[in-house]
Amino acid sequence: MRKFNFLLTDDEEMALLGLEEGVDWEKLNADKIFKCHSKDTAIRMLKTYDIDIIITDIEMPGGNGIELIRWVHDNKPDIKSVFYTGHAEFVYAQEALRLGVEDYLLKPVPYDELENIIEKIENRILLEDKQIVFSELVDDSLCESSDRIVDRVKKLIADNLSIGSLQRDELAAMVHVSSGYLGRIFKKETGFAISDYIVKKRVSVAKQLLSKTSLSITDVSSRVGFSYSSYFTKTFKEQTGMTPQEYRQKNKL
Repeated sequence: MRKFNFLLTDDEEMALLGLEEGVDWEKLNADKIFKCHSKDTAIRMLKTYDIDIIITDIEMPGGNGIELIRWVHDNKPDIKSVFYTGHAEFVYAQEALRLGVEDYLLKPVPYDELENIIEKIENRILLEDKQIVFSELVDDSLCESSDRIVDRVKKLIADNLSIGSLQRDELAAMVHVSSGYLGRIFKKETGFAISDYIVKKRVSVAKQLLSKTSLSITDVSSRVGFSYSSYFTKTFKEQTGMTPQEYRQKNKL
C-alpha cells in the first residue's frame, strides 16, 4: 500500500503537537511525519526529504507560510499543500488559490476536517500515480529517444528562463509526453530533477549577466525568472556562497 510523507510547519510547538496527536495518521497511511518551526527549516527539509504533503501555518516569524508555499510552487510543484491560519483574511485565500494550495483551514484546526482533506489529496496522488504508469507505457513506445526529448526540454528552459513559474507539466505538454515520464528521463539523463536544473540554469545565466553587463540586481533577477529580488539573492547565495553583488564585484569583466 502506498505510504505518504508529511511535513508539518508551525512556530508553536503545541500546535505541532496538536496536529501530531490529533490527526489519525495511521488511517491516512502516513509513513514519516516531519516537523519544523520556520519557513527556512521547512525549505531545507523539503530539499532533503521526499515529502508528499505539507501542512503549514501562515503566521510565522522569519518568513510566513505564504512565502513557503510560493517556494514549493516554484521548486517542488508535485508536493501538495494545505495551510491554516488564525485570521480569515481574503488575501490569504486568494494567494493560496493562485499558488495551487489544495485547501485551507481556520484555527483551531478541526482535525476531522483536516483528515478528510488529506484523504482527498491522497486519492488524487494515487490517481496521478496510476496515470503516470499508464503514460509511461505509452511514452516508451514513442520513436523519439529520451535524450532528444531532454535536449528539447533544456532548450525550452533556456528560451523561457524569464518565465517565473516554469512547470514540469507545461514542459511535458510541449514535448508531448507525460509529466511523470519526463521527470524520470530528465533525472536519468542529467542527474538533476527538472526543478533543480531550472534553478541552476537561472543562477548560471545570472552569473553571466552580473559579470558581463551593468544591469541592476533587480533587472538580473527578473531576466532569470525570479519575481522577487530578495528571493533571487537568497537562492543565488545558496548556490554560489556569495550574494549577487559580491559575485559581481569579484567577477566583473
